[in-house]
Amino acid sequence: MIVIEKENAADAAAIESLLNSGFGEERLSKTVYKLRQGPSVPSLSLVARTGFDAKIGASIRFWRCDVENGDTVMPAVVLGPLVVDPALQGKGLGRTLVARALEEADQEGWDLCLVVGEASYYSPYGFVLAEPYGFELPGPVDQPRFQVRAAPNLLQSLADKPIIRKVLPRSGKTSDVQGARGASCAA
Repeated sequence: MIVIEKENAADAAAIESLLNSGFGEERLSKTVYKLRQGPSVPSLSLVARTGFDAKIGASIRFWRCDVENGDTVMPAVVLGPLVVDPALQGKGLGRTLVARALEEADQEGWDLCLVVGEASYYSPYGFVLAEPYGFELPGPVDQPRFQVRAAPNLLQSLADKPIIRKVLPRSGKTSDVQGARGASCAA
């Protein structure tokens, strides 16, 4: 039996343990962790509980960030980390969490989602390479792994105005989402 639900405060230690076994503590030095400041987005941070003991078998988190777009700053979310217990990998838990969390992000009206991960894993969810749209992280990144997912009209407007778009930790100066559209990250 698998139950997917929102992460709660009591899950923190189990998630950290899962992240350490999945990625090691060196994950904290990666560029994308510079964006993971403050709390994760609670409505988008999910866990998959397994068995009768409700053990956490997988976790996904999202973090708010800002994207400089010329004279304006756009709010965005960064997907990750996504981690699945090695004993449960290959059973679709990760894909289920990604699909469910992105559906929640769409419903909340997030216009822009970023991820650093395997393109073949994230492209089915509408992610495309970020570099052609001018996105730049605050440190080194393997460019083929840096991807963006946005509403088609937003992607088109970004493509029409080629500039460097720096991705920065959330400043708190922008609202969480742009507008009240229901399908903000739709591909």
